[in-house]
Amino acid sequence: MHCRILRLVLLFALVLVQASAVSATQQTHKQQTGDFYGLYYAAWDSPESNSVALVISPDGRPIAPKANDPDAPTQPGFHAGKSHFHFKSSHLSSQGFSFRTVSLDGTEFSFRGRFGREQVDSISGVPYLLGVLTETRNGRVVRTKKLHFAHAVVL
Repeated sequence: MHCRILRLVLLFALVLVQASAVSATQQTHKQQTGDFYGLYYAAWDSPESNSVALVISPDGRPIAPKANDPDAPTQPGFHAGKSHFHFKSSHLSSQGFSFRTVSLDGTEFSFRGRFGREQVDSISGVPYLLGVLTETRNGRVVRTKKLHFAHAVVL
């Protein structure tokens, strides 16, 4: 009888230790990736628009509007000109971000990049994304370009 109780106590303690380790891992991931959420801009040099935007949200909901840029996109996804491409899939880690969009009139985008940090005016440590953006139309790659997505900051 005492052996059974001891085993149950040990099993319960093991479950608590594992749950704490998982919770600590999730908390560390949130701390490492928390400042990567938000709005990013890059120059795409397309005929439709000379800039594109990327909105990364922690929960899939819109981000807060920018006080200094009220027309800036707030909906999560990839924005090219007036078109908004929702994420079909995405992956965020402390090292980088990748995504694939849903198709909009036969056009979709994919991106794979790594995070870095840079000085923007007087603000240091501002995140940026450097990677390759690919545009596909009707299943064919029409453009691939290395892009630097700068994190939008309010100065």
